[in-house]
Amino acid sequence: EELNTALTALQNKLKHAEEMKVKFSKTVQHIKSQAEHTERQIKEEFEKLHQFLRDEEETTITALREEEEQKKQMMKEKLEEMNRHISALSHTIKDTEEMMKANDVCFLKNFNVTMERVQISQPDPQMSSGALIHVPHYLGNLLFRVWKKMQETVQHTPLTLDPNTADIPRPNKHQLSMSDENKLQSTTTDADKGNTLIQQTPTD
Repeated sequence: EELNTALTALQNKLKHAEEMKVKFSKTVQHIKSQAEHTERQIKEEFEKLHQFLRDEEETTITALREEEEQKKQMMKEKLEEMNRHISALSHTIKDTEEMMKANDVCFLKNFNVTMERVQISQPDPQMSSGALIHVPHYLGNLLFRVWKKMQETVQHTPLTLDPNTADIPRPNKHQLSMSDENKLQSTTTDADKGNTLIQQTPTD
């Protein structure tokens, strides 16, 4: 009877080991499924970040190009004004040289007045302030500004489930007639008794 008890304990231990083997095999597949699903989610989340950065890049470059067009248009207008200014000065110089050669007495008497009028009507051109692109507006603390904006966009979602307790398949209620710990202790005790009895049983 003691041998039967020891044998039964060993058989139960073997059955438990086989059940755990099946469970481990299923867990391997579950881990693979977990990894694949998590990888897809990671890629989706990073794609959101990539799209956010692409949008920010496009917005910043668009603003830069708009300022570029504005500044270029302003300089084109300045160039046209400069061409008119140069043309007027050239005509004034040419007329003055011809009159000087002709010794025009009336012109020479009114020379100072004529020059004052020319200087008043044709002031020297100057480079206007703000003609160049304001580069620091785009590059200054660029990463920090984008990071701050990202903080305002991204929401923090705390994780509440432990995958080691929530994801791994658990036995149903009918399988939980006693705790795994009690099963293990019972199996171990029975197995130890069986080993002791086998050692003490004399051979024929």
